[in-house]
Amino acid sequence: MSFIYFSILFMMIVISILMIAYLGKRWAFWFNFHFTGYSKIIYWLIVAIAGLSLVLSRALDGIFNKLSLIFNIIFAGFLCSIFILLIFDAIYLLCKKKLKPNLLLRIVYVSLVFSLFYYSHEMAISPKTVYYQVKIDKPAHVENLRIVQLSDIHINELTSSGFIQQMIDKVNQLNADFIVITGDTLDKRLAPFTEQGFDKQFQQLKSKHGTYVIFGNHEYLNTRKQNNSEEDIINAFKQAKMKVLKDDIVYLDDIGITLIGRDDFSSVLYDVKRSTLAELMMFADKNTPVILLDHQPKDLTEPANLGVDLMISGHTHAGQIFPINLIEKLMYKNAYGLYQNEDNNFTSIVSSGYGFWGPPIRLMTRSEIVVIDVVFKKSTQ
Repeated sequence: MSFIYFSILFMMIVISILMIAYLGKRWAFWFNFHFTGYSKIIYWLIVAIAGLSLVLSRALDGIFNKLSLIFNIIFAGFLCSIFILLIFDAIYLLCKKKLKPNLLLRIVYVSLVFSLFYYSHEMAISPKTVYYQVKIDKPAHVENLRIVQLSDIHINELTSSGFIQQMIDKVNQLNADFIVITGDTLDKRLAPFTEQGFDKQFQQLKSKHGTYVIFGNHEYLNTRKQNNSEEDIINAFKQAKMKVLKDDIVYLDDIGITLIGRDDFSSVLYDVKRSTLAELMMFADKNTPVILLDHQPKDLTEPANLGVDLMISGHTHAGQIFPINLIEKLMYKNAYGLYQNEDNNFTSIVSSGYGFWGPPIRLMTRSEIVVIDVVFKKSTQ
């Protein structure tokens, strides 16, 4: 775990330094800065702090939590500045460097940075509702089923009650048979969830058969800290009227389906034994439609081969910020949206998530609430 953590941190620092060098030099060009002496040192110090703000947010996390989150906002602004700079430089090169910096261009640049930040923040906090239709070739006790999925809400100290109430109100208008929350409900700490009253807001979620929640990797991140243990989180979720599934199998008699909620893939790093899917499927009724909740869509072949009909996941955020979405497509068979294996009658759905992680923006992705309308095979009896 330490090696992985430090490898990621090292990569973040290297990429940040490259972006700092690029932004610092190009700002100097476009804004015609000619700093010398102490002013030059202060200029590069400001650029360096902005460029390293994501690294600083990770370093301060758990020490100065709100300051850590503020650095995420700074990094979001830094990214928007980089993206607009890339556009300006591309135009500059296409014009064969005949385009000269002037006051108008500076005003346009600053306006575009603020506009991009506003737009990308709106994409993060104004979710769309995405609808999928799935056919399962097994009979149930009902002909149709509506599942509403929430994922990756990442509740932290800066999460507003309005953001969560917006989610509650939208979900309650969807007439769900049941609601599933597929991990990373918490960003890292349990305290904001209980102390800011989000647990009471979650009690307002309405569906015919209740709300089921599984752990993601972020639920585990702080479980070795006092008042943030695995048991504390489970109790808080139950207090919020959510049914916690950790390698649990539930047969929903009224509907006639089997629901499996897996513990997260990262649980092994925290000395929690995760059952294999094969072990869980031994206790599942494969004659009924089997729906699997698994936070990370790491392996789609195994559930397809073992008889899972529908797998619902999150974790990827659909990349959240371009070009991470392109990288994720190389990492996952289904990084976002709908994937079907017709040979095994298997469907995977991966949500981009309701919230966001780190910088409070989304570029070329959007937060969402997922509605899955399932149609079952008609019974011959």
